[in-house]
Amino acid sequence: MKYTLHKKTAGIKALLMTMIIILSMAVPQITVQAAPNEVIQAALGIDVSRYQGQINWDQVAASGVQFAMIRVGYRTQGTGVLNEDPYARYNLQEAQRVGIKVGAYFFSAAVNEAEAVEEAVFTANLIDKYKITFPVAYDCEGFRSTSSRQYGLGKAVRTALAVKFLDTIAARGYTPMFYASKNEMTDSADWDMSVLNKYKVWVSQYPTEPFPITPASTYAGVQAMWQYTCNAVIPGIAGTVDMNVSYFNYDGIAEPKDASGAVPVSAQAAANVQYSEVLEVVTATTTVNLRTVPGTDSPDTIVVPINAGDMVYRVGIGNNGWSKVLLNNQVLYAYTSYLKKVM
Repeated sequence: MKYTLHKKTAGIKALLMTMIIILSMAVPQITVQAAPNEVIQAALGIDVSRYQGQINWDQVAASGVQFAMIRVGYRTQGTGVLNEDPYARYNLQEAQRVGIKVGAYFFSAAVNEAEAVEEAVFTANLIDKYKITFPVAYDCEGFRSTSSRQYGLGKAVRTALAVKFLDTIAARGYTPMFYASKNEMTDSADWDMSVLNKYKVWVSQYPTEPFPITPASTYAGVQAMWQYTCNAVIPGIAGTVDMNVSYFNYDGIAEPKDASGAVPVSAQAAANVQYSEVLEVVTATTTVNLRTVPGTDSPDTIVVPINAGDMVYRVGIGNNGWSKVLLNNQVLYAYTSYLKKVM
């Protein structure tokens, strides 16, 4: 069912009052050591990715949303290519601008520890210039599908990969958090929770009647955050969005790890961008700059120029005039019109 917050519960701000009552109940809490500015106080938030399209963050903030978990990237489950979520920088920038506390997550398809570390470093490098107050989460789904490169990995291997990602994130100064569904975590069905409980746990469970009608997840394990619906409708977001209750909050907003500041991005650079997945060798027809983002707003996004005749792997062709290419296992962007397929 579609759960329209502002119609069914008199708005998000009414939910915040309900959470004060919820906290007085026996809600399971994670037992890891709290961050210095962490407080025992409920918060209501969303998690978003490119699937929400262009978000009006001013309206989201006015609705009462307190935090946002923003997808910064993903690894393709078929080919294993790392990708930045096209709205990642815009969502981080705009949520930060309106004063919403920000966390992040990465959608993993790693099959070995080197890839798990690569994903964590990719994530940390992207978010270092933003105010990341909430945790940075590891999200791994779809491993039961025969088309997934993770198909056949055992529980112990998957757990070890999650640990590698989360420990790398912690070493970069962020609070690590593990995300999975209630069924995957119950009795350690798909993940070894005796290992993963050392991190904050974010459980996904969608009851028939969402929060606050259903006051808490029925997951019996320790938990710090509950994703209780994927069908919330709130001002500023077209369509539906995931909604979460966090059983912790923070006194203030964190400062960026890298104080040099992020390059401003526009919504137009990310809007409606779709990439067709390919794997082919291309050659530059002229000197072309390889950039970290598909846009020319700033010279700071240039990583390296390549010359006519130089060859690179292309892994995606966008409907925005840009191609994704691989250079030293990093996804970069180049004008499609300056590239020619070789093989």
